[in-house]
Amino acid sequence: MSSYEENLPDAASVAVVRTAELDRLRHLTCQPGGEGRLIAVFGEPGAGKTHLLSALVRDRQWTVLPATVHRCARSDREGTMNAVRKLLRRARLSSERQRESPGVTGLSRHRPQPDRELVVIEDAHLADERTIHELAGIAEGTPPPLVDVVVSLRPRQTPEALTEAVSLTAAFGRTARIELAPLSDEQMLAMTSVPPPYDLRRRSRGNPFSLRALQALDHSTRSGSDIAVAPFEFTVLTEVRGLTLNEHYVLNAAAILRSRFDVELLAEVAELDALVVSAAVRGLVRRDLVRVEPVGALFSVRDEVFGTLLRRTIDPCWAARAHQRALHRLSARGQAGTQLGFHLVSSLSRVRASELAQIVDASYEIMETDVAECVSWLTPVIAEAPVSSEIGMRARLALSTAFGRIGRMTESRDLLFLVHESGGLMDPLVLAEQVASASMVEAVLSQDVQTLGLLNEHLARPDLRRSPVWPRLVFARGFRTTMLGRMPGRAETEQALQAARDGRDDLTAAGLLGLRSLEATFSGEVDRALADATAAGEMLDRGPEHLVARHLECLFVVALAHLYLGCYVDAQRQVRRGVDIARHCQRIFLLPALLVLLSESERHLGQLEQAREAANAAIVESGPGNSLRHTQAVALKSAAEVWMQPVGSGRARSLAQQALAQQSPAQANVNGSASIAALTLARCAWLDGDPAHCVTLLLNEGKGSGLRTIPVAYRNTVWEMLCAAGMDVGMPLDGWVRSSQEHARAVPMPHNLAYADLTRGHLCRVRDSLAEAAQCYHDAADRFASVGMGIEQCYALGQEARVLGELGHADRSSRTARLAAEMAHRSGAATMLDWLGRQVIDPVPAELETETGPVEMFGRLTDREREIALLICTGMKRREIADRLTISMRTVDVHLTRIYRKTGVNSRMELALATRRKASGHDYATRF
Repeated sequence: MSSYEENLPDAASVAVVRTAELDRLRHLTCQPGGEGRLIAVFGEPGAGKTHLLSALVRDRQWTVLPATVHRCARSDREGTMNAVRKLLRRARLSSERQRESPGVTGLSRHRPQPDRELVVIEDAHLADERTIHELAGIAEGTPPPLVDVVVSLRPRQTPEALTEAVSLTAAFGRTARIELAPLSDEQMLAMTSVPPPYDLRRRSRGNPFSLRALQALDHSTRSGSDIAVAPFEFTVLTEVRGLTLNEHYVLNAAAILRSRFDVELLAEVAELDALVVSAAVRGLVRRDLVRVEPVGALFSVRDEVFGTLLRRTIDPCWAARAHQRALHRLSARGQAGTQLGFHLVSSLSRVRASELAQIVDASYEIMETDVAECVSWLTPVIAEAPVSSEIGMRARLALSTAFGRIGRMTESRDLLFLVHESGGLMDPLVLAEQVASASMVEAVLSQDVQTLGLLNEHLARPDLRRSPVWPRLVFARGFRTTMLGRMPGRAETEQALQAARDGRDDLTAAGLLGLRSLEATFSGEVDRALADATAAGEMLDRGPEHLVARHLECLFVVALAHLYLGCYVDAQRQVRRGVDIARHCQRIFLLPALLVLLSESERHLGQLEQAREAANAAIVESGPGNSLRHTQAVALKSAAEVWMQPVGSGRARSLAQQALAQQSPAQANVNGSASIAALTLARCAWLDGDPAHCVTLLLNEGKGSGLRTIPVAYRNTVWEMLCAAGMDVGMPLDGWVRSSQEHARAVPMPHNLAYADLTRGHLCRVRDSLAEAAQCYHDAADRFASVGMGIEQCYALGQEARVLGELGHADRSSRTARLAAEMAHRSGAATMLDWLGRQVIDPVPAELETETGPVEMFGRLTDREREIALLICTGMKRREIADRLTISMRTVDVHLTRIYRKTGVNSRMELALATRRKASGHDYATRF
């Protein structure tokens, strides 16, 4: 196995992830012209300015005009400044320059050739006053240079004169200003061969130096070796070089206090006079080592990673005494346990049981906001307290919870079994709660069953049956069963639901209602399932964020119930809230699963771009230890690309094949990633004109026309695809249509009924009952519109347009196709637009003009009806409209019925499109 250091290449060999900024630099420095310009690259410390500029310099090293690089430093400032000024003076006085450049070889022969010299000045904010004045003059063009000058600057340390000159001239195009924003998740993953987990990416805040330093610190903690951290510590020591003795003490005290401290507290910890500390703080602020908080006269060390590395360089004896002084002073001020925990852990030279208990209590408090900090606090506690003691058991259970939340399931499970097997006197309710939590984390991350026996053992204990934790245990077992694609027992769920209601545990009751809704859905009791899902959603809506964060699995189940019921808008709303809470409260283990559900709900709603982005996020968040969610995310991304990809690109096919190659054959799962990928491949084959291959793929995946191996939620979709492809091949459709009709009758949800209408329309076309087929397709489009499935509605309208054309109704066919094309264009469905263009004689334009203009009032509508119609067109739902206008949903429905009758439209989507047509001057299909 290769070492950590071998997997981290040196800075010169790391790929440049800021490709957009590098391309812009290349473009700016290769433009022809007689004058040069100043190019200012602004970025926070560690943002990658040096790495970016070194890539630019390497590009020019084989050309006839290579770059000249100077770095400003406090140690040799005069020599560096003289060299810079000499070069700038020679460039300004030169009246001629080389215009012809011979052919070059090497890396740069395929790139634009530079037209003038390039001067790169790193850390220009450290330049002396005279050089800053010259750089400001270059920015203002007095006189204009004959070279390009690229400077790297830190925003907080750049002198005001240079900042103002760059800002003013950049507004008029004289100077180029490039801001290095924080890296995105994709850029951070591409930056290093060691994929950083979500926790490190969040703590780094998109800063490349901080991310690599955190990776090194994490490796150091796990391996016990400090070799990987040494280069980053040296960088910090270089940063603080040149400070006075008092400034060193004040900066060390600031690193001990970390954030939100005042001068008085800083003076107490540094053991210096307040006036001396105040003067030192002003100097540290100027050097951006300490920053001023926006509220109050408070200060913080520059950032978390800088403070962590700085603390590692402080004398440990002085640091321990400083932590003690900070602890006493903060205790005297009455600070909370979360403020004292860090200092308690850092001053454990003399271990006291009361202090260990304080650390464990504080770790439970901070776990909701910073799991990494919680882990760092509890790790030394379990080294001091044996597992047989009460503090040792509490600390190990808390650490097990923390490890589970960030997805380190193996360590979480080991600690849980260690406490269970210790036989110590532990609160059975606390242990049972942790067993339930660990079991649900295990169900989300994998299909292991190592904690299932422990969960069943606790469920069988009679003393826990009447306890408040018993409904949570029942939900945990039902959650595990659901994640495997099976349904829990109804009787036990009913008993636990009643116990949760009696105990006023609304969030656990919501989760149990979600389980009951799923069971009713697959039993065909749609009305009861919808009522349970709606009641569960209302309970979650009433729950505050901190409580929902502790029961995020309940939100997941309720969102899954809405998804299977076809209530995609409600599912999307719940999942978006869950994703926000998971990120904010660091429930990392559930984040990929929530993003998978978000992608699926948005794809059904026709929001293809958002669905693809959610799938991309799920791919990023599902690291190497969560291959199940990674496969599902790739499959869902392929499903979003089917109608969205450019015609003939093959992206969807490639992604689907990748998902099928990664699919684990062990068991099915709740999201059915293999079925999604197979359906994507089949649809791609059908769109490419190979319906026979489409039928073969679907039958192989479903192991026959009964589709027993296809998840229930996708069976009607597959039957419709079989009918569409079989119609093109000339195969008999009766069996597939019959199966689809039976499934729709068994589970009569709008989208199932819509797919059944499509299959019946295909059968009518085969039997030459074209008028009946057109009506079936129209009914399917209406049903899809009722649940907001825009892309499926486009597909049904396209089928209707084709049949209308075969009936000879060219005008109606063209109008229907154009309606579908407008909807597809709004969803960015390029392949759908191409397919729609093949369904009618008159081609549908691939790109529609943007419609603008004031929306005229609807002449035949009342004021209230006009108001509701406009709110519908802005995307508001019926419940939101009722809340905004302070009327009941029944009143909204009555008004909507009158609006549809007066305007001649049949759905909210048609109403929005008709409004846009009216704004553009088109009057067809409307009666406004």
